[in-house]
Amino acid sequence: MKKDLDPRAARKVALDFATKTRDLYKRYELAGSLRRKMPVVHDIDFAVIPGKSDFDAWREEVKKRIVQIGGEVITFGEVISNFAYKGMQVNLFICPGPDSWGVTLMWATGPKGHTIGMTIKARDIGLLINSTGIWTRTEPPRLIPARTEEDVGRILHWKYKPPEERGKTKKKERSAY
Repeated sequence: MKKDLDPRAARKVALDFATKTRDLYKRYELAGSLRRKMPVVHDIDFAVIPGKSDFDAWREEVKKRIVQIGGEVITFGEVISNFAYKGMQVNLFICPGPDSWGVTLMWATGPKGHTIGMTIKARDIGLLINSTGIWTRTEPPRLIPARTEEDVGRILHWKYKPPEERGKTKKKERSAY
């Protein structure tokens, strides 16, 4: 289902999808390559916090809505869900709550190399990171609150980069000498 998409067309579909589903979320934000303002995108990503505490009931409500608006449910997991909508793939990165929002949004925004870098940095300082939060490696693991992407950077001792700068390397200036 992934294919090269014009970001303007993808953004229109994303806005339409969000308008028709936003009441299902406590919080949502466009993520992925659209948020990074890439010239070509392959799918539409959102970070979302479910609108109900009963996940199973929420999942059934979302599935029903996707079909009602003309979409198709491809997969629906507890961490990520995939839909086909207006010929495009739409992915929901599901955040368990506000204390994980910064991590889920950063994870859903990517790019992949940035996410891998976060994982390595967390490991190097004795933590674990995944799309649902930053965790201690103690038993039981303890969630370290990261409500913003800036919190993620602070916790990982990593310089925060705005989405449009992620995955891009700055070219070094050449010396004339």
